[in-house]
Amino acid sequence: MWGGRFGAPPDPRLRAFTRSFPFDRRLARWDLVGSLAHARMLLEVGVLDRESGEAILRGLAGMLQDVESGALRVEGEDEDVHAWIERVLSERIGDPARRLHTARSRNDQVATALRLYVRDVAEHVVDGILELLEVWVEQVREHRETVLPGYTHLQRAQPTTLAHHLLAHVWSLLQDADRFRRVHRVSGICPLGAAALATSPYPVRPERTVELLGFVEAYANSMHAVADRDYVLEALFACAVLQLHLSRWAEEVVLWTTQEFGFASLDDSVAGGSSLMPQKKNPEAAELIRGKTGRTIGALAAVLAVLKGLPLTYNSDLQEDKEPLFDALDTVCGSLRAAAVLARGVRYHPDRMRSALRGGFLTATDLADYLVRRGVPFRTAHEQAGCAVREAEARGCELWELPLQILRACCPGVEEDVYEILSPEGSVHARAVAGGPAPQRVAEQLERAQEAVEEVRRWRRACKPPPIYTAYREGRLLAERL
Repeated sequence: MWGGRFGAPPDPRLRAFTRSFPFDRRLARWDLVGSLAHARMLLEVGVLDRESGEAILRGLAGMLQDVESGALRVEGEDEDVHAWIERVLSERIGDPARRLHTARSRNDQVATALRLYVRDVAEHVVDGILELLEVWVEQVREHRETVLPGYTHLQRAQPTTLAHHLLAHVWSLLQDADRFRRVHRVSGICPLGAAALATSPYPVRPERTVELLGFVEAYANSMHAVADRDYVLEALFACAVLQLHLSRWAEEVVLWTTQEFGFASLDDSVAGGSSLMPQKKNPEAAELIRGKTGRTIGALAAVLAVLKGLPLTYNSDLQEDKEPLFDALDTVCGSLRAAAVLARGVRYHPDRMRSALRGGFLTATDLADYLVRRGVPFRTAHEQAGCAVREAEARGCELWELPLQILRACCPGVEEDVYEILSPEGSVHARAVAGGPAPQRVAEQLERAQEAVEEVRRWRRACKPPPIYTAYREGRLLAERL
């Protein structure tokens, strides 16, 4: 690629160390799409003559078709995917292939391909999020009246509903969808035309390649265009947070399916067994979802470390952004698929959840709040409710089972209506503040969540392939107007 300047070939040991083809070859499809847009733009502005331009477009289209069908394998001893494209294109169309790289550098070329790749995978991640959300939303509908303990410090705290609990995971995942939509947007700045760092003397039209590739806008500064990897960092952050959210849910699957909790069990199809103990049903998928979180966090940390000291503009260090990015995106896509399958195989046990409401005096706060509404200062009410808890503990009963006279001895001024809020169901129904577990509020949350899911679906339906790719699929690459 730069043989004219050098009188000796690269040392094979260093070449093996510096070549990126073993991992950046997965960008082949999007590098070809970016090359189609670049070649079409060069043809339109007259930098390429019609014969060369049409030969290049036909050659690139043929390569893309063969890559997508599997007829052309992306392999060889090339330095990187860009060199592979030039080599194969030269083998297919001859000398015109040597004109393709006019007015661009590998610097803006790789940034373009990587941005197209990130946008494409972000769409697939959102698809996976929507699939898992569909499962959780259905479970919310099924368990709006299922009461269980809510926990703080992993200790039973207050009654809530399974629907309310699952909706907390739904909202986390909806935030993840928003993050990946942002990743899609910030990856939509087109670097083509920036060349190595200072653009080129040719009459290129960056705004045209923006149109052809379906990007949001062209670069504002050519140096920033080739040096910027913020979109990679945002993608990695979104991956880390999404995987973290999946891990928190997976941890609950692990806990809740233990005999100690017994809140849920796993269908045989989503459980693992033991090579030694015949009786075991292990939540292996949940454990792996939890375990893979470290990979995504590590990928983010790795690229942050790569970028922290790089002077402008391009440095070969930037090769190190791809493997962590690819691995993180692969990890979240695989984890989302596994989570959707696993979630469908989780069977909840309302009776066991109901039994766990006993023994923790979970409505003590409701008793304190009842007293406050009757004019007792909260700290005094807190002390009186604590006294009632001690009494119930000594008697081996629940707060709602204490006789009224015993309750009055601890909490002067309580009346018969106190029992309406001392049961777990009474506690849940009383908490009718927006966002709370009361059935009417859960119904409102569910409606809001469904609207948010549908808005994400609308966004996903609005995502379109790059116009140059559509033209390639429809055989219109050489049409007068695209």
